[in-house]
Amino acid sequence: MPTVLASVHRHWRHVALSTSTLWSSLSMSLEQVVRCKVGSDADAYTTFLDVQRLAAHIARSRNSPVDILIDTRDPEWDFEEEEECSSHNAATFFQYATFIPQILDLLFPQMHRWRSLTILSDTWAPLRVALERLSVPTLIKGSGAPCLETLILMRCNEFVGHSDVFSPRAQHVFDGIPFAALTGAPHHDIFAQSHPLPKLRNLTLVGVHLNWTHLSRYTLGVALNEPLSYVSSCIQSLELSQHCREVRPTVDEFTGILKACPLLRKLVIRVSGPKFDAGVQCSDRPVSLPLLEEIHLGYTNVEDAAMLLSHVHAPNLISLSIEDANHIASPDIEDSGPLLTYLATGFLDLCDISTEAGLNHGVCTYYLATSKDSVAKTPFPHLERLSLNGVAACLIPFSLLMAVIPKLRHLSLSRTPNALLALLPIQTPFADASTRTIPCRALESIEIFCIEEQTKNLLEFVQREREQSGAPRVCNIDIHLEVSSADTGEEIEGYQIIEDDMVENQPAYGEWVPDEHDPFAPGGVFNDPDFDEAYHYLS
Repeated sequence: MPTVLASVHRHWRHVALSTSTLWSSLSMSLEQVVRCKVGSDADAYTTFLDVQRLAAHIARSRNSPVDILIDTRDPEWDFEEEEECSSHNAATFFQYATFIPQILDLLFPQMHRWRSLTILSDTWAPLRVALERLSVPTLIKGSGAPCLETLILMRCNEFVGHSDVFSPRAQHVFDGIPFAALTGAPHHDIFAQSHPLPKLRNLTLVGVHLNWTHLSRYTLGVALNEPLSYVSSCIQSLELSQHCREVRPTVDEFTGILKACPLLRKLVIRVSGPKFDAGVQCSDRPVSLPLLEEIHLGYTNVEDAAMLLSHVHAPNLISLSIEDANHIASPDIEDSGPLLTYLATGFLDLCDISTEAGLNHGVCTYYLATSKDSVAKTPFPHLERLSLNGVAACLIPFSLLMAVIPKLRHLSLSRTPNALLALLPIQTPFADASTRTIPCRALESIEIFCIEEQTKNLLEFVQREREQSGAPRVCNIDIHLEVSSADTGEEIEGYQIIEDDMVENQPAYGEWVPDEHDPFAPGGVFNDPDFDEAYHYLS
């Protein structure tokens, strides 16, 4: 864009070249990789990196803080990746990885101006090369990235997180001090660094693993062992996603990372988090995060998800999003009842609740199962926003949760049956027969994704029952349907159909046209032996 502005006429060019902030976005992608033919051989080509635009932006941005994007994603990538690749030839396997050192060599002299650094890749090789380069300590004191606020490294392949082992297999160990070059500590003093990245606020690691102990101790170590009142700066937004089980942090490593972020406000854990091996118990001293307001949790194991939340003390949490992130081809439906029960009671062992004789009997059973000496208390009593995606459970756990979050104002549901019925008024045990408790009385909006048309009738029934018991009507309701193009823009008796995914006479979910190839047959979408072997889905 600044190049376009500078090309309009002389005055605009003068203004553009005089405004350094216009040139503060430094990006490199595959568009800058040039492939040229060499000699007369039809198959002889060479590739090189065109850095003219990057160099021009660096010069014209002068002393302004810069935002860096290195995007090595290949739209023609076929999901293949070298399984056994030594560190010596890691860069040569993925042709674009060889350009990472060249790019960083141009950027390192400007490190004192870095405001954000984002590196995206389909495969591990470019990220491995970048991590190695970023983790080499400097030779002299005083360099580093003191203005860095955001650090994002993403391996854009969601399949890797569902595997038990890391791929490429030979590179699952990454040692050293993460991002030592950014901290500015000299090589001989790296372990004594006390204030490594003073302005770092946002850290995102997707499919990228590190030495987790060194990350918390030396890279995020500014807040360790200091009273909260003395901490002026540290990570406020942390995301750990898509890590296969082999490279996930241990429980101690994970809690160490959280302890290094006492001012954390947003936490995203999706197909990642600590490894809860056999024998790990609920923490009686969870990590205190009093400023944490938002948690996004995508889990593949319900018990692990509940255990993870038990290690976090966030009494002021406002927004919670939980998602069943199991692979789309997984044959089993994860019962999320234990997780919902923990969210409602704070108990990890209160999961076997009878569901006989309907809703009221189940809730009574819960009250009777709770002794007088044990006090059920939701860990997040101040929730105002709740999002449930693919959360499958019987009605009772949903009812238990809705009954203990009276401040809830916004509810979003996607592929989550039974949650709507949990909003119905319930008979309070041992109370007068005419007394009914209204869950989530402060509810203001409901958003529902990917539902069938009859859900509207259920919603109307719930609304009517709540109003008859004295609850205010929920006025803001959005129903997102997969509809045919002919139905777009129509209303279902007062509810607007929102166009999300247009389909033309598609079969119902879980069905396929008989004449088409069976997706579960050999070679089908969900039975590709080569793909399954590459990502360890076949035993």
